[in-house]
Amino acid sequence: MKVLQVGKFYPPDPGGVETATRQAVEHLLTAGAAVEVLCFAGAGPYDDAGALCPIHRAPVAATIASQPLSIAYVRDFCRLAPRFDVLHIHWPNPLAALATFLARPRAKIALTWHSDIIGKGALAAGLSPLEAWLCRRAELVVAPSPVHLEASNRAGLFAGKGAVVPFCVDTAMARPESVDPAAVAAIRNRCGGRSLIFTLGRLVPYKGFDVLVDAAARLPENAVAVIGGGGPMREALAARIAASGLGERVLLPGRIPDAALAAWLAACDVFCLPSVTRAEMFGIVQLEAMAFGKPVVSTAIPGSGVPWVNADGRTGLTVPPGDAPALALALSRLLADDALRQRLGRGGREAVAGRFSPAAVAAALAAAYARLV
Repeated sequence: MKVLQVGKFYPPDPGGVETATRQAVEHLLTAGAAVEVLCFAGAGPYDDAGALCPIHRAPVAATIASQPLSIAYVRDFCRLAPRFDVLHIHWPNPLAALATFLARPRAKIALTWHSDIIGKGALAAGLSPLEAWLCRRAELVVAPSPVHLEASNRAGLFAGKGAVVPFCVDTAMARPESVDPAAVAAIRNRCGGRSLIFTLGRLVPYKGFDVLVDAAARLPENAVAVIGGGGPMREALAARIAASGLGERVLLPGRIPDAALAAWLAACDVFCLPSVTRAEMFGIVQLEAMAFGKPVVSTAIPGSGVPWVNADGRTGLTVPPGDAPALALALSRLLADDALRQRLGRGGREAVAGRFSPAAVAAALAAAYARLV
């Protein structure tokens, strides 16, 4: 079987969707498929000579509402599509839908439904007919959680096509024993030896980092919250921290390189995912924290798979989105209870070794693809 993975960006460009796309490539290659990738070219630099499969990166002419625009992308899709048995599109990506509509390929269409188009107003309404057409055209809709299928605006078009294939943790990431103890000690020293709450993500509104800043004012004095990542909200978050007098209790270290992430996860006491909207639909970083035996505090976002990943009382605690007092209470509870942290941490490791393991996810994807044969 020849499969073209059609996404927005692809590693080394960072992001959950990018990681999930690479995981799909790895699983399909292991299953014996011939795989190639079509994506947009980001900032780079890229060294694709040693990649697992051919990668076609199309230059971006402009970006509107998070959607890259590229004539080269559409042209490449039309050129490549006839060579493949399956075109696997990672949604949302309206330009891929447009390319499919224009090319009218004979190949079967699979979708990974990462999320509905959230918060785009008139733009989403204008794209609705094209999105609906793509859903009807698809023979398979892969979703990382049952919630993605059940709560989607397109749930009615997924009937008989849906398959749950979770994301997993990279094997290299799920090895806490390999982390350099000196790097962990350096992070703990940087934080003054205090209880460490860690979170990571692009600094954008839906991530809810402003809520974590507000919650930090209610945390014990010996706790520090570290918000890793870069993005357009950095200055606003820094100003909020300063205005609240939290300069010593909330740190913004900037983007954390992939090579350093394991040390931060090993060093923290609790991981927090304070996202506030359905733009956060899964949170692979939750799994990464679980792999290190860290309890997770996340938000019970209606219609999102986030609380499906972090099961309340089993792998962590969940709180209502946007509720700073509730977030502070859950974080404080975990920091004060060693036994609870250890129990939830064990639950997280069991989840990562079970339903979120690479083997389990690969088997689920193979079963889903068997429908296309």
